[in-house]
Amino acid sequence: MNKQIILNGVAAFLPEKHRIIAINSSQPPLSLSIPASRCLALLINHQGEVVLREKFFHEVWVSNGAQVTNNTFYQNISLLRRAFKEFGLNEDYIVTVPKVGVKLENTLKITRSEEGEIIITERPLLATPVKTPPRKVVRSLPASLTKGWVGASALVFVLCLGAAFLTWRASTDNRFAEFKPLITQSSCHYFVNYDTSDYKKHRLFVRDFNLNCDSFKYVYLTAYNNFARFSAVACERPFSAWRENNCVTHYVITEDSNAFEK
Repeated sequence: MNKQIILNGVAAFLPEKHRIIAINSSQPPLSLSIPASRCLALLINHQGEVVLREKFFHEVWVSNGAQVTNNTFYQNISLLRRAFKEFGLNEDYIVTVPKVGVKLENTLKITRSEEGEIIITERPLLATPVKTPPRKVVRSLPASLTKGWVGASALVFVLCLGAAFLTWRASTDNRFAEFKPLITQSSCHYFVNYDTSDYKKHRLFVRDFNLNCDSFKYVYLTAYNNFARFSAVACERPFSAWRENNCVTHYVITEDSNAFEK
């Protein structure tokens, strides 16, 4: 039986279905991402307490075999605030404590269903009516206008295609643009992920793992304090979104997330 958690009497959170549904309203249900749903469940279970960011990282992502950055974490918290607002709940119920964690205010009234009890029944989704497409009326244009339209359409198409290409390249391949230089050692140029302020693990990796940089001189290191995994992407040239990149990836996986803390 799926659990139901009533929020201020206006919405029901179904943690096992990762969904929020309205009470006494025709508003359609809202499906949450699995990480956002787990974050909300964690906040509800610790209502009134500041849940540490590291606890979110471990229980929502790491224990489920996934990695997470600060940006991804706060994006999921923002999704929860928008969901609250959509269902008429004050988004300020979710409070961020900078550099510490997140708290769910006690002023939010929460009612939990008992085992086997159904507080609200989900409404079935209504079938979408089939619309008859409108009739198309085709009229021929004079030859002079037709040539002009064809030329303008071709120009617009080329411009849109170029803009789409630039956007695609910038959004999908520019993954190392914000990495910071760390050190140059034995012809290796090391860079570190921008969303961490502690480079101890990165320096220990450089010290303990002697990479051969004869061919792959540019090394991009990614590590977080609460992760047992470490990656090093080594490339022939500085990574660029505007050309092919010849790179190899090295993974270090340990049983202890503090394995590098020597």
